[in-house]
Amino acid sequence: MNIDELRRIDARHRKDKSTLFRISTPDNKASVEQLTEVERALGVRLPVTYRDFLSEFGGGTFGLCTVFSADPASEWYLPRKHREALRYLPGGLLAFSDDFSGGYYVFQVANACAQEKVVYWNTDGGLVPTMFSNVLEFVARYAYRATVARSAQTALKPS
Repeated sequence: MNIDELRRIDARHRKDKSTLFRISTPDNKASVEQLTEVERALGVRLPVTYRDFLSEFGGGTFGLCTVFSADPASEWYLPRKHREALRYLPGGLLAFSDDFSGGYYVFQVANACAQEKVVYWNTDGGLVPTMFSNVLEFVARYAYRATVARSAQTALKPS
């Protein structure tokens, strides 16, 4: 999925489910400077699709999910949320969303670059693959649809 596809999905859902977006307020869109500062603070290059999402939509509370943000004033500020996640996460992972049950959606990091593929991590099962090839697919699945449980098992089921 690319950013243009997510824009179309978002426009359709904002039209069909406008109430959903009145109850959640995403963070401000990320500037190039904010993205650069986040990457500097983390020591990691963010995936292109994650940078695109933060630049276009802003992160934070977005529909029915949260995506860690580049907005330093946000409670969902990526460097801060990632530091919190490091109490639980093994090395080589970058958290970008919390499942609110002790697990995180993460990117694997290699050579100081976060990979595009979304992986799920929790204390019970460790690292589990998901069906999401990038953060845009993750957002398309979770921002617009209510789920009973956002877990690795749910993430592995086809939509």
